[in-house]
Amino acid sequence: MNELTFAGWLAEFTAVWAAAREAAGTPALIATAAIEERQVDAKGAVRRCDIRFNSEKGRKLASGELKRPEVPEGRDVRAEALRADARRKALARGLPYYFTCNIRDVALYEVARSADQEDLEIDFFELAPLRNSSEAAAYRDQIRDRWSGFLDKLEARLGGVERTRPSVTTADVIVLRDAIFAVASEASHRVARRLAADPALIEEVREEAANSFNFPTVLKPTLPAKFMEEVVQILRFGAFVIAQKLVLYRVLQDAGTRRTDPFTLDELSLPEASTDPQTIRALLDSAFSLAIRRSGDFETAFLPEPFVDLLFTDPVGTEARECWVGKAWSDLLAAVSGASWLSISQNIVGLLYEGIVEERFRHQLGQFYTPEDVVDLLTAFGIRNPNDIVLDPATGGGSFLRSTYARKRAIGATHASALAEIWGCEVTAFAAELSTITLATADTHEAAAYPRVLLKDFFELRPGLETPLEIPGELGRLTVPNAFDAVVGNPPYISYRHIGNLNHIVNALVRDENLVLPKFSGKSDAYLWFIVHATAFLRQGGRLAFVVSSGILFSDYGIPLIRFLGKHYRIRAIADSIVERWFPEADTNTVLLFLERETDPALRETNEIRFVRLRRTLAQIVPPPGDASRRGELEAFLEDVIDNDINPADPRMQVNRVIQGSDGGLSLAAGINEADMLEEDE
Repeated sequence: MNELTFAGWLAEFTAVWAAAREAAGTPALIATAAIEERQVDAKGAVRRCDIRFNSEKGRKLASGELKRPEVPEGRDVRAEALRADARRKALARGLPYYFTCNIRDVALYEVARSADQEDLEIDFFELAPLRNSSEAAAYRDQIRDRWSGFLDKLEARLGGVERTRPSVTTADVIVLRDAIFAVASEASHRVARRLAADPALIEEVREEAANSFNFPTVLKPTLPAKFMEEVVQILRFGAFVIAQKLVLYRVLQDAGTRRTDPFTLDELSLPEASTDPQTIRALLDSAFSLAIRRSGDFETAFLPEPFVDLLFTDPVGTEARECWVGKAWSDLLAAVSGASWLSISQNIVGLLYEGIVEERFRHQLGQFYTPEDVVDLLTAFGIRNPNDIVLDPATGGGSFLRSTYARKRAIGATHASALAEIWGCEVTAFAAELSTITLATADTHEAAAYPRVLLKDFFELRPGLETPLEIPGELGRLTVPNAFDAVVGNPPYISYRHIGNLNHIVNALVRDENLVLPKFSGKSDAYLWFIVHATAFLRQGGRLAFVVSSGILFSDYGIPLIRFLGKHYRIRAIADSIVERWFPEADTNTVLLFLERETDPALRETNEIRFVRLRRTLAQIVPPPGDASRRGELEAFLEDVIDNDINPADPRMQVNRVIQGSDGGLSLAAGINEADMLEEDE
C-alpha cells in the first residue's frame, strides 16, 4: 500500500467519525481530512503534506506526515526528520498540533509556544502491529477504530484551543441583548401603527436615525416587511440607549459607596403587570435623575434620549390587552441587575451595541467590534509615557478610548490627567455619546469624569481648533492640542462606493500643512483618507496604530498610500494573522499598522520594515484581560513584533524585513513607476 492510498483510508475514517458525532448531537470541530497539496520541503524536494484536518467552513486545524513503516523515514514515528517535516508544515500554517504516522503508529505533538521551548508529545497510539504496509488490509477495521480514538483526543485538544480566550459575550450579555430585543418587539406594532398614520413623524425618525446612528432608512409603510424590519432596528437602538443607562445605574450602585465622596442609589423596581408605557418611563426618568443628583456627575451619560418617545408609545383601543410593557422592561432591569458589571470586559458596551445591530446593517454602517487583544496591542505601541496626548479619530463604541485610559493609568497617569489627555472624534451622535459613557465609566470610583469626545466629522477637525466643549472649573472652551503623541483606532470600513462626501474630505486634506498628498484614485476606501489626515495631528516621533483593510498590501490604491507612508513615517511593522480573522463578520481581512512619524528622510529610508505574520491567535500569545501578567507579556510581545530578532522557527510569528528606502519598501516593475503623489497645484 502506498501513502496516498492510506491517506485516503484516513480521510474516509475521519468523515465517518465526524458524521457519527453529528448524528449523536455532538458535532466536532474536525469535519474533514483532506489529502494535502504538494509542497517543496526544506531541501527543495517536492513532497505531500499528506493529511490536513479542516473545519466545516474549511479552516485548517492540524496536519500530519505519513510514511510507510518499511521505508527508512517511516520506521519510527518519533524520528527527528519525520517530526521536523511535520512541524515545519504545521508552523507554516499556524497550526497548534501536528502528528506523524507510519500506518503502524501515530504520535500527536503540540507546537511549543515560543522558540526556546521544545514541542510536546501529548499522545501516542498503536494503530496495528504490522511491519509492512502490505499487511494493512488485514487490520483495516482495527485501524479505523483506533484512528477514531486518536481523533477523539485531538478534538478535545482543539476544543481547548478554541476556548483559550473566553468570549466577551458572556451569558449576562446574551441575556441583556435578548431583553433589549424583547423590549423592541413589545413596542414594535404600536410604533408601526403610529408611524404609518403620521408621515411627519416618519421624517423626524428618519432624520434622527441618520443623525444619531448614521442609519439610513426608507420607512415606507407600503413596503411592510422592510418597514417593520427598520422599525424594530430603530427600537433596538432606543432600548439600548436606556439599557446602557441601567448598566451605569447598576455600576454606580456598586461603586458609589466606595468613592472618595460616597453616595447611595435606591433599588429600582418596575411593575411587571403594568400596561402603561408612561408609568414605566416616569420611573426610569426618576431613577436617572436621582443618579445625576447623588453622584453630582454623569449628565452626559444619563440625559440622551434618542427614540425613547417611540419606545413608550401608548396603546390605543384593544392594543392594551396585548401590551406587556411592564414585563418587557422588568425583564430588562432583571438582566442588568443580575450581573456584576464591574467585572465585565472593558469593551462590553461596544460589543453589546454591535450585538443589537443586525449583521446586514453593520456592513452598511461599516461598524465592527475590535477584539480587546487587538485594541490593547495597538494602544501599547502608541502610548509610551503617562502624559502622552492621544487621539482616536473614529471612536465608535469607545474601545480604543477605554484601552488608552487603562494604559495611561497603568504607566502612571492620574484619573484626571488621563481623561484630559485623551481625545475622541465621532461623526455619529449616538456613537459619540457611547464613547463618552465608555470613558466616563472607566473608573467610577473617581469623583469627576469629563471626557474630551467631540461630535464632529474628523475631516472638519484641525490641530488648534476651538471646540464647543467646556469643562467645569476651566475657563473657556477647550482647544484641540496642536500635536498628539499617538493616534490610535479602527477607521470605518466604508467602501469608496458609499463615501458621499469625497470632495469635502479632499478639501480638508489640502489644508494639511507639510504633507505630500497621495494621488489616490476615486476607488479609495475611507480608511486611507483617515490615515492621511491623522498624519497632520502627530508630532515628530509620534505614533500611529491602526487596524485597517489588508487591501493596503495588494490593491491599486495601496501603492500611493504606502509611498505616502514612506515619505512621512518610519514604517515599524505591518502585521497580519494566518490563524484568525479579527473581524470575522466583515467583508475584508485586516492588518495592523505600526507607524512612527519621522521628518528626517535619511532615518526613514534606512528604516527596516517588518512584515509580521502571526502563527498563533493573540489569545494564545498574551494572557487574558485582568491577568496580572498581561501588561508585561503584551509589551514583550510588542517588542518582538517591532524590534527583536525572531527565530524562523518561532511558533508565534514569521518576520520578513525590507529596507524602507524612498518608496516605502515598494519594488515596482519597470514601466509602471508613475508618479502617485499630488503636485501642489493638483
